[in-house]
Amino acid sequence: MAQQESRGDLAYRQLVSFIGSLRDGDRLPAEGELADRFHLSRASIREALARLRAEGQVRSRRGSGSYAVHGQQGEMVRLSAIDSVAELVEWHEVRLALESEAAALAAERRSADDLAQLRDAQERLVAELAHGHADQEDVAFHAALAACAHNPKLSDALGRLTAHIFRWSRLSEERGFLTLAERRELIMLEHGGIVDAVAARDADRARQEIRRHLLNGRTRVLSAIRG
Repeated sequence: MAQQESRGDLAYRQLVSFIGSLRDGDRLPAEGELADRFHLSRASIREALARLRAEGQVRSRRGSGSYAVHGQQGEMVRLSAIDSVAELVEWHEVRLALESEAAALAAERRSADDLAQLRDAQERLVAELAHGHADQEDVAFHAALAACAHNPKLSDALGRLTAHIFRWSRLSEERGFLTLAERRELIMLEHGGIVDAVAARDADRARQEIRRHLLNGRTRVLSAIRG
């Protein structure tokens, strides 16, 4: 059961989700910062990083730190380049299918620690939206949601996919069709519904809430592009 996993396994699962939100070659925060971020001990983080290095998901350089590695060998699906709105929509449909099921699993499997970290990610996102577009905090929320499903492969796939279609958020920011206040209000409503469903262990509702959130976001972007 999820509640019985070791702290090392919990750290590993959280880091897999976090690394999935990074680009290939991005530097990971220091061990102490990761321990603070995920509310875990440095020993658990160190154990998870050693496992990730052995799997080839992390590369360490003496005196420099650890870096994310997204090699093609571990990819379940080759992520083709996005060069058109049509391709963006296609990849968004893949994300919709995967993340809907991940949200349902999250509601069924989440632990108390998982829920605390999901709520923390939501609070960080809402707070940052008072100052900026909060793209990284948005990615972190979805990574925390995927982590609740306790499936590292699903977390990794969603992390890579989310980063791959990050242009959705950039389009939103560049075109400015939502003010920060409007975006903050929408995030509080839509993400709040997801968190509530996961907290209630309501898999069907969690699936519906994440679908609503992703489809609403897609509609807003497409309306701006075609408007």
